[in-house]
This record gives sequence, C-alpha cells and structure tokens, in this order.
Amino acid sequence: MASGLSWLDSSRDDQQRMRELLKLFSDTESRDELGIGQVRDAFSDLLFPGTSVIQTRARYLLIVPWCFQDAQRRGLRGDRLAAQVDRNERKVIDALLRGDDTEGVIGRRAGVGVRTLPSSIYAAALSRYGIRTGDDEAASDRRLAAGLAEAEELTERSSATWYPTLPVPPANFPNEVEGGLRLHPDEARWLRERLLASAPSTLLAHLLEPGNRPGWDSEAPWEEPAALAAPDQISSMVRDAALFSLAIHGAALLYNLLIAERYEEAGLTEREEPMAWYRDALLNWNGRVSAEQGFKGWDRSRMWTRLIEKNPRIAANVAARRFIDRWLDAVTSGASGDAANDQSLRNLVAERERSVKKGQSRLVNDKLLQTWSGASGSRRLVFRWPQVRRILADIHEGCAVDLPEAADARA
Repeated sequence: MASGLSWLDSSRDDQQRMRELLKLFSDTESRDELGIGQVRDAFSDLLFPGTSVIQTRARYLLIVPWCFQDAQRRGLRGDRLAAQVDRNERKVIDALLRGDDTEGVIGRRAGVGVRTLPSSIYAAALSRYGIRTGDDEAASDRRLAAGLAEAEELTERSSATWYPTLPVPPANFPNEVEGGLRLHPDEARWLRERLLASAPSTLLAHLLEPGNRPGWDSEAPWEEPAALAAPDQISSMVRDAALFSLAIHGAALLYNLLIAERYEEAGLTEREEPMAWYRDALLNWNGRVSAEQGFKGWDRSRMWTRLIEKNPRIAANVAARRFIDRWLDAVTSGASGDAANDQSLRNLVAERERSVKKGQSRLVNDKLLQTWSGASGSRRLVFRWPQVRRILADIHEGCAVDLPEAADARA
C-alpha cells in the first residue's frame, strides 16, 4: 500500500491541511514562518471552498469518481476494490502522459509511480461539492494515510456513492482518456452547476457565472474586476482578503530582512546583498500601504467574525491573533512606515517567528541560516488563486465550446 504520510484519528480536512502544509514547505516563498496559516486558510476557504494548493485541473473532479465507478462495476469490495482504484488511477496517469497536453497532470514528474494519487488530493473537494454523497465521517479508530488508504476508506460504502447525474466517462476509460484534462461541454456545464449549488454566495461561485471568467494574467483575485463587482457579501470578503494580504506581507518582508542581516553578519555570501534587497522591498511595500485607502475605516471585527465562524480554532490561537492584531494596528495607524528600523516591530516579528519555529528558527539556528534560500515565506498571500484560476478557466473553456461566439472564434 503506497503511502507518504499516516496518522491516527484524522478527519479528511485535517489530512488535506497536512498535504497543503507539505506543498507549502516545498515552496520556500510560501512557507508559513510566522504561524498565520489558520487565518490564511480560513480566507481561502471562505473565498474558494473545496479548493487546495495541491489541486491542478477541474477534470479530476470527474476522473476520480470514474476510477471508483469502474472498480465498483466489477463487483469488488474492500481491499480488492481499493487496489483496483489504485490501478485505475495509474492507468489514467499513463494515458494522460501520452497525450499532447500534460499541464497539470498529477504524476507528470514521477509518472505512474507517484505516491499521492488524485483520489487523495480531491477527496475533500468531492465531498464539499456533493459529487461524492453519503456519510463522510470515518470511524475514530480507523488508520488513515495519504494516498491509497484514504481511497480505500472512501470505497468501503455503498456503490451509490456518486451524484446520480455524474457524466459518463469517455470510451476505453481508464486505459484512454479522450480529451486529456480538457472538459467536454456537458462535463463543464455539470461541474458548473454542482459548484454553484454547493458553494453559493462565494467568490468561487461568482467567478463561475457566465461573463465572469478571470483572466490569465491576474496574480490575485482582487485584481479581477468581476471579483470587486460581486455582491457585497462576496466583495467585502475580497476586500478584507486584499487588505490582510497587503498588510501582513510587510511582516513577512521584515522577517526576511532580519534573516538577511544575520546572514550577512555571519559572512555568508551565496545570496547576493539580501539586506539591500529586503530594505528596498519594504520601502516599496510601504508605498503601497500609504496609497491604499481601504485601511481607513477597515472593519477588522467583521473580518475576525467571519474567519472564526469558518474556523473556530482561530479564536483559541491567542498568540497568533495577538501578533496579527499588533501588526495590523501598526499598519493601519501608519506606524509601520519605517518597519525596517522600528525596533518594536522588529522585536514583534522576531519573537513571533522564534515562538513558532523554536529551535528551527533561522534567527537562532546557524545551520539553517546557512541553507537559507533567500526567500522564506516572503511571497504575498493570494489564497490559492493560481490553482483556482486554472480550475475556473477549465470550466469556462468547456462551457464556451458550444457557444456561437466560441464557434465563430474557431472558424
């Protein structure tokens, strides 16, 4: 049984968060060095429920159920059924890699031997969108693992597991996947309906509406005109996310400046003049903060209420909330204008990182300091936007195939 991680008494949401954590650790600019991951993920879930940073393409929301249905039609159960699902998923990987377009193929690098399969990556989304139906709670004594074991847990129930109108798979599936990861029009329309029904009043649903397709070049959801023009319940959350992202980015840049100073003081030279780079970055950040009018009158109490409703554990994380509020107070009051030299802000960030990382802190661990990439958690938060934008594009493109204007464009 292939598995990269295992743990006891974990919900599927907990497992999803663990996989996202590993994804973040593989991206040195996205790491949660200051311990604000709960807040970041609550924003992401409010804007784009069911998504994650390890998802790639929308058609996997159909491919995974098709792999299970093929195994179920064989009359298999338990371990034998789970093993067949595993084989089906690897056949799909092989078929997709033989196609012309391999963008977003899970297993693109590792091939059919990839450890984390689509059934693991998309399990939470399938339940959230109602594509997979029925009781979703596993017995508390069940041992779960990333990969096949979770797939097995998914299959130990009735074969009537999937939404009844699920589109049929293409011919010769899973040995062949006609169309690759491109959605057929009926598949795209079905997915749009499912997501609209299961995630109403969210930015995800709003951007799925015809005419609201995001562009390819936007780096964050608030750069999309359709996002800012959404109904107030949605657009106000987008504005909160944008303000939080901009404000907390300064803390990330200051943290990297503190590392850069220690890096240069230690005589390390692999990263060229990082101190100057981060001082310039903080100056540019302060310019953006000064130009942002939204900080005046920002209703942070409403923001916290929404976040805590989404994840009540945020309320119990007193240290994280205290750190965030102190930093946001400095930003909204204008006290962060000279963050690079403000000793109280430098201490705030340094103490927070040391309390989160303890012995793994680069501010105290010389060995880890030597391996610094030059950018640790320095990227601005965009709340899964690159992955969401790709999935939205897949669905919009599939839905547009039958439209007259799409046909004219192809002519």
